[in-house]
Amino acid sequence: MQVFDDEDDYEFFLKLLKTGLERENIELHAYCLMPNHFHLLLVPQGENSLSKFMQWVMTSHVRYYHKKNKTSGHIWQGRFKSFIVEKDSYYLTLMRYIEANALRADLSKTAQDWQYGSLSERVFRNRKILNKPYGELDNWVEYVNTPQTQKEIDKIRNSINRQAPLGNENWVIKMAKKHGLLSTLKARGRPKNKKKL
Repeated sequence: MQVFDDEDDYEFFLKLLKTGLERENIELHAYCLMPNHFHLLLVPQGENSLSKFMQWVMTSHVRYYHKKNKTSGHIWQGRFKSFIVEKDSYYLTLMRYIEANALRADLSKTAQDWQYGSLSERVFRNRKILNKPYGELDNWVEYVNTPQTQKEIDKIRNSINRQAPLGNENWVIKMAKKHGLLSTLKARGRPKNKKKL
């Protein structure tokens, strides 16, 4: 289901993000709004601030959507998905994944051309939503526009779908234990039957 139908929809959601970030004291390091979903790289500054932020943004957006379209019911599929990421190359890999999302989906010729993504904001300074200093690497724009490996994409998508920590193996296990997320690391499905000889 498409939730952003026109420029007004995208702009309204971006304003919600900016207001929500200020309300809950959350850092936004990257974002990309797509026609039917969005990605945010957030760093909460307080306990429960992420949940409060997402609840406020989503509830406000649903009200806007229903009022505009004269509809009712659910818009988004279930609760938001979140996971923790190691602050090193994995953080940059995730930021790159988010900022290249519209490019991967063929919505723009370059990642920075998608005006509803943070790379556009970094390059053109057309908004002031990000509260992370501009620029990560000297060649960041070129880096984002270079396709990621399928292995990188699969690892990120696994973390999204499983809500599992993203990082090197030792860090992932440590964080999973610390935050009660060990179940996100286990293979899904029934265990294989052991053959009797």
